[in-house]
Amino acid sequence: MRKLFGVLLAVCLLSCVGLAQVKSTVLWKCDKPSDQHSISVGDKPGHAYAVDQVTCTPVSGDLDGAKRKSGTGTEFLELHGDKFTGHGEFIETMENGDKNFYTYQVKGTVKDGLLQTGSDTWSLSEGAGKLKGAKATGSCKGANADGAVTWDCSGDYTMAKK
Repeated sequence: MRKLFGVLLAVCLLSCVGLAQVKSTVLWKCDKPSDQHSISVGDKPGHAYAVDQVTCTPVSGDLDGAKRKSGTGTEFLELHGDKFTGHGEFIETMENGDKNFYTYQVKGTVKDGLLQTGSDTWSLSEGAGKLKGAKATGSCKGANADGAVTWDCSGDYTMAKK
């Protein structure tokens, strides 16, 4: 039994060689959507589908020493009065020009068409440069700041073997 445990431990350790675990946090400041469209469903007041696109700037946080330059989120939302759920894709551009692609699920509340509070879960769908072949998941919390929204995000990255 000890031999089997030792073999399993050795296999696990060898398979993990070269993998780096990285934690990352970032605070994004996102402007009002630059492009936004909404269509009322017509079944109940306040029930609508919407698509929008938002541009974000990192306020703080790097990714394993690499600086973020900008981000663009494109999302599809279903609104029920002052609550919404949806999904989207976020493209993160690094200062060196690399682009990382994320998908996310989002939910929250709105007032007068502006986000009040929100949360999402995200995962890396494709990375470039340092993130080529990496896997990552995380979450964000959003809040309104005078029409602009701040998203406080954190995640765990497993870098690919090199």
